[in-house]
Amino acid sequence: LPKAARVSHLKSIMCLSFYELVGASSRDVVYLALPLYHMAGSLLGVVGCLGIGATCVLKEKFSASQFWADCRAEGVTVFQYIGELCRYLVNQPQRPGERQHGLRLAVGSGLRPDVWRSFQQRFGPVRIVETYGMSEGNVTLFNYTG
Repeated sequence: LPKAARVSHLKSIMCLSFYELVGASSRDVVYLALPLYHMAGSLLGVVGCLGIGATCVLKEKFSASQFWADCRAEGVTVFQYIGELCRYLVNQPQRPGERQHGLRLAVGSGLRPDVWRSFQQRFGPVRIVETYGMSEGNVTLFNYTG
C-alpha cells in the first residue's frame, strides 16, 4: 500500500510550476503512466500539466512495447518517468521508426547513467532533466546539465 504523506496547500500550489521549471509549455503533450496515488504522478504530473495548460495523456499502466506508438498517436512531446521506465524502453527489441517521434523532453528521477546514455543514443536527442525530491521534503533538486 502507498504510504500517507502530508502535503500542504502551498506545496500543491508550488507543483503547478513544475513543468514550467523544466522547460515545458502549454503547447506540450505530456505522457504520464505513473500511479496517481504517488506524488510524482498526481502533483508533479497532473497538477504540473494544469499549471502550464498542457495536454496530459494518462495511461492506466506503462507498456514499453506500446510506448513509441502511443507517443506518435498522441503527439507526445514530454515523458515523465521513474528511472526503470527508461530502462524498460532501452531493453525492448529494436524496431523500425524508434527515432520517428516528437518526444523532446523526458523528466523524472532514478535514471542510471548507463541507461541515460543508451536512451539518448538509441532514441535520439531527447533532453533529460533528472530531479530528486521527497514528498515530505521542502527542496527539490534538478540536474539541468546532464
